[in-house]
Amino acid sequence: MSGVLYPAVECDGPDCSNATHSASAWTVTEVRRQGREDGWHQRPGGRDICPDCWKDGQR
Repeated sequence: MSGVLYPAVECDGPDCSNATHSASAWTVTEVRRQGREDGWHQRPGGRDICPDCWKDGQR
């Protein structure tokens, strides 16, 4: 059995377990860049906010 490691970004919203990842990305920076296309936001201090929390005002 083998495993594959890939970078992921988890939402920093309250009580949120959403995450985004990309098998084609080698770094978290690339995941964040690709995530912006899907509605993910990065706030000052390095907080990552998923589209659901962003819409709910959990910015």
